[in-house]
Amino acid sequence: METKGRTAVITGGASGIGAALAEAMVADGGRVVIVDINKDAAEAHAARLGDAALAIACNVADVAGVEAMAGEAWNWLGGVDLVFANAGVSVARPLLKASEAEFDVTMGVNLKGVWATARAFAARMIDADHAGHLCLTASEHALGLQHPGNGFYTASKHGVLALGDVFRAELPESIGVSVLCPGLTATHMPDTSPAATGMSADERRSDMARAVMAEGKPPLEVARHTLDEIARGTFLIVPEPSAWLAAEKRADEVQDEFARQAPMGPDAMKYHVGAVVERLMKKTGPGLM
Repeated sequence: METKGRTAVITGGASGIGAALAEAMVADGGRVVIVDINKDAAEAHAARLGDAALAIACNVADVAGVEAMAGEAWNWLGGVDLVFANAGVSVARPLLKASEAEFDVTMGVNLKGVWATARAFAARMIDADHAGHLCLTASEHALGLQHPGNGFYTASKHGVLALGDVFRAELPESIGVSVLCPGLTATHMPDTSPAATGMSADERRSDMARAVMAEGKPPLEVARHTLDEIARGTFLIVPEPSAWLAAEKRADEVQDEFARQAPMGPDAMKYHVGAVVERLMKKTGPGLM
């Protein structure tokens, strides 16, 4: 989908990649709704972008709140072309020291929030017969890069990639789907996450995270790359070349273990779900499904 001159909703839109996406969209003649849990930050960014932007405060982990936000955004924009389900938090803690509350808030924003946002707008697109595109923000950690000290974040981003895979299988062709897997990006997540969740990570870890992230790729570069790839219809958007090192290691491990444990052979398709469904339909007809 061509992205210039389009309407867009961006969650997590007041900072980082989300703010850069809003800036790029408006610079290209688009109109945007900036959604963020931080109302003041969202309104400040919308004010910087002028009349082409509206701010809406929303906690994406609240499904009812997301539905209300989607209705308001759809009405203000007169239909939504692009949806960036980008809001995310990171509560850095080793898995053995992490808490249930930290699990719930991470999965609530990073996974449930992405699903709720994508669902709310995809349903409206279908009802209005309106072509559009969903872009879900995962991470290079969804591709196999380990993140010791932040397992909940890593798990949530694997989940986002899975959601994107299933959305593209379930949605009509008129709605495109991309999953953005950025690498190290110069965002303020070590500060915005505690503000959004009310949970603070180990301060020593936070100081290190700030120093590392400050050296990351500029968010506007990631945003521009993302928009270019959406225009190409790309599903897996990977702005950072070094992420391939972990992805290749994961791919090699999968290939090696299948070759050793479960190599393809004459009976390899016996328990393949698609083949089983096909056999059952031949026996019973489509009524079974």
